[in-house]
Amino acid sequence: MSALERARRLLEKWFPDRQILIRSNDSVSQLRLGKYAQLTLASIGVIAITWSVGVSGYSWYLDQRLAAREEQLFRSELSYNQLIARVTESQRRFGEITSQMEDTHRNLLSMAEKNLMLQARVQDYTSKLAVSEKEKVRISALRTSMDNQMNALQTQIDGITNRNLALRDELETVETVMSRVMRERDQAMQRSKKLQSELGEARQRIADLHTIQKQAMQRVAETADSTILELETVLEMTGLSVDEVITPPMKPQAQGSGEVAGGVGGPFVAFEAEHPEDEQFVNAALAVGDRMDQLVSLHDRIKRTPLGQPADSYYLSSSFGKRKDPINGKWAFHSGVDLAGPMKTPIHATAPGKVVFAGWSGKYGKMVEIDHGNGLRTRFGHLYKVLVKKGDEVNLKGKIALMGSTGRSTGSHVHYEVLVHDKPVDPIKFIEAGHYVFKNEQDTAGNE
Repeated sequence: MSALERARRLLEKWFPDRQILIRSNDSVSQLRLGKYAQLTLASIGVIAITWSVGVSGYSWYLDQRLAAREEQLFRSELSYNQLIARVTESQRRFGEITSQMEDTHRNLLSMAEKNLMLQARVQDYTSKLAVSEKEKVRISALRTSMDNQMNALQTQIDGITNRNLALRDELETVETVMSRVMRERDQAMQRSKKLQSELGEARQRIADLHTIQKQAMQRVAETADSTILELETVLEMTGLSVDEVITPPMKPQAQGSGEVAGGVGGPFVAFEAEHPEDEQFVNAALAVGDRMDQLVSLHDRIKRTPLGQPADSYYLSSSFGKRKDPINGKWAFHSGVDLAGPMKTPIHATAPGKVVFAGWSGKYGKMVEIDHGNGLRTRFGHLYKVLVKKGDEVNLKGKIALMGSTGRSTGSHVHYEVLVHDKPVDPIKFIEAGHYVFKNEQDTAGNE
């Protein structure tokens, strides 16, 4: 296939015949474009595009050349300005050099004048040098004298230096001592703080102890009051009063009695309490002490009060007071009670005391009488056998005799009397009070 044929086919392929319909209002017109017409239009378009590209490229080329010219012009202007600046700097430096040369000229003139003056001074110094030689000899002598004085001063300085060294050693010793003293002071301050802390704790413990003491004192006082009340109740049960059985340990005696009254005395020293609560505690302790003394005295007298039973086994055969006499049947006063039991029943002391009579006593038959102190006595009559003698000390429930029927008696029994200041009282009250006391003691022992 020839090239012309291929060109023709490409032309037909790219530029086939085309019809363009143009509508205007209600009419439609037809425009036919052949392949050559299309080729012509395409050629015109290509030429127009090529011309536009060429014009644009040429314009860009011109712009580049113009920019290069402007840059070259800017550089030339910059070089010109730098050249102007250099010329200005050279002119300034030339002015400075000219000024310096003028100053140098003036200095040379001044130096010439000074040279003349120096020459005059040299001549003057030459004349003075001769005088100085003479002065030098005199100064040499003075120097020798000064050297001697300096040697003496050096000796003094050496002595002062030695003393300074000694003082330095002493100062170091003092510093060592001061350091030790400061350490000891710090330790003392630490101990002081510790002691203050311990003192605070001790004060707190003292306050706690005061509280505990108050509570204990209160409990002791309450216990003492309760016990005193119980013991006074026991005495009331016997018919005795506290004043009848309790007497002071030492009572002043009237003149001529032969007994020495107890004396007290001594210098007055005011009590100073170390703690604010000490005085209150001492007053409370004194009050409790008085109550305890009263309790001890009362308890001691209760112990010596005949509250025990004369025998372990008995029955009441005759009461205290008015009765018909068992022998003659007449009304009579019975100064004790008759406690009947089997023959030879053991008879016991009803309280501690001292035997003041043991033997035959008329209508009592064989009798034992015991003194319990403070005007209290007990008698045991109609005994079968007496087991103690006068002067013996007996204890509570101590065996003193055997039950019998001696003297004015109708059968085996013990006639039991209680006398208060030689006045007979009802022994049954003492026995009943004893039942109360011994029962409480047994209950207390059981609780413990």
